[in-house]
Amino acid sequence: MARDRSDPSEGVSENGRRVGPGVGRLNASGRYERLDVLGCDLVMDQRVRRWAELMPATRKSAVSFVWITEDGVWAHIDLAVPPTAEGRQATVTVAVRTGEPPYGLTARELDVLTLLAGGLTNASVARYLGTSPRTVGKQVEALLDKLGQPSRGAAAAFAVDSGLLRLPVPGHCAELSALGVGMLDALERGRSRPPTFAGAPRRNSRLFAPRPLTVGLMAPLLGAYGADGEELRKGAELAVAELNARGGVSGQPLELATFPLDNQDAASVDTAFRAAGTRDLSALVGSYLLVDERSSYERAAEYAIPYLNVGSSDLQAAWVDSEPSVFGNVFQAGPRRSNYVHGFLRFASRTGAAGLWQPPRRTIGVVEPEVADSEILPYRGADLMEAAGWRVEFRIKTRPPYDDWSEVLEQLRHTSPAALLLGNHPPTAMAAFQRAFVRDPSPTLVYNVYTPSVPAYLGAAGEAAEGVVWASVTGRYGDARGASFARNYARLHGGVPGHGLAGAGYDQIQVLARAWSAASSPGHPGETVDALRSVVHRGVNGAYFLGAAGQTNAAYPDENPDPSLAQAPLVYQVQNGTSRAIHPAPYAEAAFRLPPWLRQDCPRRAAV
Repeated sequence: MARDRSDPSEGVSENGRRVGPGVGRLNASGRYERLDVLGCDLVMDQRVRRWAELMPATRKSAVSFVWITEDGVWAHIDLAVPPTAEGRQATVTVAVRTGEPPYGLTARELDVLTLLAGGLTNASVARYLGTSPRTVGKQVEALLDKLGQPSRGAAAAFAVDSGLLRLPVPGHCAELSALGVGMLDALERGRSRPPTFAGAPRRNSRLFAPRPLTVGLMAPLLGAYGADGEELRKGAELAVAELNARGGVSGQPLELATFPLDNQDAASVDTAFRAAGTRDLSALVGSYLLVDERSSYERAAEYAIPYLNVGSSDLQAAWVDSEPSVFGNVFQAGPRRSNYVHGFLRFASRTGAAGLWQPPRRTIGVVEPEVADSEILPYRGADLMEAAGWRVEFRIKTRPPYDDWSEVLEQLRHTSPAALLLGNHPPTAMAAFQRAFVRDPSPTLVYNVYTPSVPAYLGAAGEAAEGVVWASVTGRYGDARGASFARNYARLHGGVPGHGLAGAGYDQIQVLARAWSAASSPGHPGETVDALRSVVHRGVNGAYFLGAAGQTNAAYPDENPDPSLAQAPLVYQVQNGTSRAIHPAPYAEAAFRLPPWLRQDCPRRAAV
């Protein structure tokens, strides 16, 4: 059996343009558009568009062929005309894949193979190619060997079935006129007049094409947390681009409808969700909210479509668990924030046992925004700390605009706790605290919750962030999957992704796509919800299984000892200007280092 040794995802042209998979569409009104934001530039080439325009005139439902560009890129092109209802006008979908020549074929061997599909003898092939029958005979023998076919007839049939026919047709051979490539070749040269038939495009006709699966993105692009919202949006866009480059889900393209919001402003959140209700959406995805979340969940429940968010809300999990008839379509892709307590205690125990961090007193300070469901020590968190031998020295609630850290710095000077647990604040505000802290540090380990996952934090904090420890219940793993995601993200967006919402936004789209693929009717809300409760997906930020209690992803190992069905809350440290995972095993990329201000006696100075 023939074996394809090509890799259509890796071709790159000499001029540096993108040549990965690409998807486009010509609608019935003659408008040509791409259906991806990442893929092959060739999908927008004028010649490809021209072939798409001519496609309905062939009366073929699909035509596949190979095009070798002027700069030597091999492109496999699939043109398809989806079935139309009577009276509806045709659209054409275009898929372009590039890569190494399939089966190791040369351009001349592809010419010979194309002409064989027209039933030509060696002499006739030689006449079209300007060579000798003897040379063609040798090329045919090489073809049969490369394709693993027993005869020239079998090779010709294999070429037609596999789309291994070249366009333009070599020598504009008229004997291929019964095949789709021959028709396109003749039409392109103006030698055939497109017949008029019901499927031909007409002006002002209605578009009939596969219904796109449109995902509403509830993105916190406004306000102090806007940098994190950008991470979510860019991660989701990458997932949509990659899925569309592979043909979408069951032939249906994906679209992203973004609804900007300020996650600290209840009115802004309400406006965004109301706007989403006016669109024909297949699902909603989002991030954490820092206002009363229940109203947004109730609105999503009214829409009766799946709503995935990457929050870490204990309240959401409790509402979904206790009121499944109301919130059955609401899912939380991130583990509960109460896992931050367990993560800190495990980290402190491990570093202490290894002799890496052994503070003389087990005392902590806690600083957290005065926002519902944003506590670092929720429910019995303080009791867990005390049971492990830790005492809370102080607990401070902060308020917007988070620009006054004097109370926190004063408490640090007076109490010098072994660790300071800082809740999720806006990146620039958290960076301002760190810069002020290092000017007059106490012998205190700075342990942030989530904020340094946003690249804006490191940019604003600069060298002051060196040694900072931070945790996230959902974070990008430092494995090959995470590295591949980072490369693709940089390729699309031109920057390095953070460790939190970028991967989570990407993963949520992929989880939805997996659920849709498992459903008999992709996009059907009820089927999608049922599928989301059963599918398991290994993503950039770890494993996802949303069939757990409260339809919330479980934390490994405290809530589920199986890492294939749970997500590991990760602890990172800023080392040499980069965040690296240091806990837990086996996800750690580096060992913990004492921060600079703990590696020597800290001089006590007057208040800043």
